[in-house]
Amino acid sequence: MFGRMIYRFPSRRRRLFACLFLFFVLVLSSYPQVTHRNQGESQAVGDYGRGRLVNGYLLPRRGPNFRCYSWLSYYVLGREYVHSRVYHTVLDAYQEMARQYPQRQFVYMETGRKRGGRPWPHRTHQIGLSVDFMSPLRTAGGAPKYYEGLGFARYLLNFDGQGRARLNREVSIDFDVLAAHVLVLDRQARRHGLRVSKVIFNTGLKDELFATKSGQKLKAAGIYFAQQLTPTLNRLHDDHYHVDFAPLP
Repeated sequence: MFGRMIYRFPSRRRRLFACLFLFFVLVLSSYPQVTHRNQGESQAVGDYGRGRLVNGYLLPRRGPNFRCYSWLSYYVLGREYVHSRVYHTVLDAYQEMARQYPQRQFVYMETGRKRGGRPWPHRTHQIGLSVDFMSPLRTAGGAPKYYEGLGFARYLLNFDGQGRARLNREVSIDFDVLAAHVLVLDRQARRHGLRVSKVIFNTGLKDELFATKSGQKLKAAGIYFAQQLTPTLNRLHDDHYHVDFAPLP
């Protein structure tokens, strides 16, 4: 019986219809991002883990020394919106980092949805005041750019207790650049009426972070780093660092 069964592949017309339907879905999902215009002032309502964003600002897809980590997250899912003050903070910080590290490229990851709310699987990122930044990496020869093109898979990279990538021990987190970026974010945030209220980063890597030149300045600045994380959260926050912003008191 089974020997006589013939698998019927979809006809060319069905395949074409499926491709056109997928294209239509992608275009329809991307339309709000393509046509969005940033203007006015944003409003954060509620809390990081339960709230919404009014008049969200869409970060640029890319700039002279930075880019978003995933076109899918940016255009189709629409998860790169922030509060207007965070928008200006992030861009001004990248400008300052360009002066400090003129050859360096940076990557931001997920931020939030246009109207806030929970962007699964994140529990926070709901009011436009949270941003994930890709941990900068280095090798003996410079920054390994091929790790920047992994898209969503970048969240799955793992590093050991010295910050070395488990896939390739010659690649490691550039703790000095990471610390410098957090310092610059806080400095620029204060120009826009905000501050860095919390950084979530793997607790087992904080000693490595604070041991660098910029890390010593970061520790002296007193910017709060999460002290305790669940094993799952801790494991997930080495390939990136989560930054929460809050209004100045």
